[in-house]
Amino acid sequence: MSPFSRDASREDIRRALEYAYGSFLRFSAMWAMAGFAAAFGTVFLSFSRGQLDLSPLFRELTIGIAAALLGLGHSRYQYYLLQNWPRRYALLSRAAEGRKMPWSLEDRGLAVTHPGRSKVLMAYGGGIVFLGILILLLHRGLPLFGTVFFAEGGFFFARVLFWKRAFDIWKADGTYDISQ
Repeated sequence: MSPFSRDASREDIRRALEYAYGSFLRFSAMWAMAGFAAAFGTVFLSFSRGQLDLSPLFRELTIGIAAALLGLGHSRYQYYLLQNWPRRYALLSRAAEGRKMPWSLEDRGLAVTHPGRSKVLMAYGGGIVFLGILILLLHRGLPLFGTVFFAEGGFFFARVLFWKRAFDIWKADGTYDISQ
């Protein structure tokens, strides 16, 4: 049984999954690598100068874990949207192929309405504010540059893990074949 909305066509689901694979998984993997490379470069420079001990490193890891939780929440909401409105992502896929901007499309399935949408927006905004406050409070010991990139790496790495697992499940049950 498909985990997607019953009113979605197989073509919409296929296109939505292609869009998710490229925009969620590949994009997140690229930014996770860039974030961790910059973060570990900053840690290495601090270590080589003798300015690094374990306390700042644990603070950076705390920020990375908090950002990872935000990334997991964001990915879970995107997963919910993908399951219930695959046509939205299929339209975005078609727009990307035609090199059109999503907002230039007429509203043919892009609108998403569900009962908890305002709560999701408030929770996401609260998570971003909390992460910003955490960065400001805990960035001592390493430059702010490294702290921000640790957060970026944690956020996108959690997204990579989430979407990789989702695509492994969809591949196993025959919902999506990446080789097509």
